[in-house]
Amino acid sequence: MTSACTITEAIADILEDLSEQNFEKFRHLLLDRRTNPRIKRGRVEGKNFLGVTEVMVSTFTEDGALTVTEELLRKIGLNAEANHLGKMCFELKYWT
Repeated sequence: MTSACTITEAIADILEDLSEQNFEKFRHLLLDRRTNPRIKRGRVEGKNFLGVTEVMVSTFTEDGALTVTEELLRKIGLNAEANHLGKMCFELKYWT
């Protein structure tokens, strides 16, 4: 994991480090969200971690994408990754 300079980069770094199986679970849960705004399958199908990050940020804004990413990571049992992302982004927002 590299040192991110933006929330978008931090999200991309976390998603890049997921196993293929966990990344697929993440994408599935992202599509299955019932809260608006929702992301349609065609926008993330076949996309890598950078593409999914871009879609999330354009749909939810950076702060919203951060919240959704943390939520979905926790749903697939990746609490350490969610905590790390939250800590990285807190530092980016308040210490830079």
